[in-house]
Amino acid sequence: MFANRVRKNFRSLHPAFERRGVGAFRVYDWDIPEIRALADWYEGHLVVAGYAREQTDAIPGWLTAIASAAADALEVPAKALHLRSRRTRPKAGERYSRLSRTGARLEVREAPLRFLVNLDDLLDTGLFPDHRETRARIRAESAGASFLNLFGYTGTFTCAAASGGARRTVTVDASAAVLRWAEDNLRLNRLSGDHAFVAEDATRFLDRARSRQERFGLCLVDPPTFSTRKDAPAFDVQRDHPALLESTLALLEPGGVLYFSTNHQRFAPRLSGLSAREIREITEETAPRDYRRTPHRCFRMVK
Repeated sequence: MFANRVRKNFRSLHPAFERRGVGAFRVYDWDIPEIRALADWYEGHLVVAGYAREQTDAIPGWLTAIASAAADALEVPAKALHLRSRRTRPKAGERYSRLSRTGARLEVREAPLRFLVNLDDLLDTGLFPDHRETRARIRAESAGASFLNLFGYTGTFTCAAASGGARRTVTVDASAAVLRWAEDNLRLNRLSGDHAFVAEDATRFLDRARSRQERFGLCLVDPPTFSTRKDAPAFDVQRDHPALLESTLALLEPGGVLYFSTNHQRFAPRLSGLSAREIREITEETAPRDYRRTPHRCFRMVK
């Protein structure tokens, strides 16, 4: 069942994405209720992730078996098949842990850009394909703007803004390692210019930037659903998003645009009272066709 559905989806999606110069997309999005898994195509590689649960954890080799069937259906060699096990928020311990330390990277097209991904070492690959339409919007609106990428991760949105003509970008993330990755993505795309990378907790950055009266014309805020780092207060996007967004809006120029996205599956927005003259949900415009389940919620706000 899994192999047949993956094959069918791939045949439907691949030709159109190739014409657009897109090399990363979803080929299975938990389409069949009995098969709680995801499968993503990355330039000839297949990443299959199963959701940990009692029914399948009790079956030895379940994930390997379905992943191998899907790889066979797409003629993907074993060395290009990558497995993941996902779980919902645990009661204790880390949600994400390092899988290996290969350091291997693969270039992935998202025309007119390219991004570096790592399909082996971490749960997330360094690229969220579900945001390709959001990146296109940032690129289209960034000409001449000062762009802030908060929770910037590997800088894919920074690349989009720089490619669109942003005069300046600031990418903020608590991890210095992913910021180095972001710099590599900019270099890969030959995007030189005024680009700053700040390894700092987002809340602390916002506090410092307000004191310096720093202002931006365009901003992307894509926080994690939960964060429990030792060096910063616990973060819960459902609880904390109003304060986060208000602090970010304070850094925008009048008429500046803020894009806010979250992948919280049960997110309930509380946006009334924010310092914005326009707030519009644009999820239907940013969720791409290869994702059968809505992968995120996205909002556009104007200061």
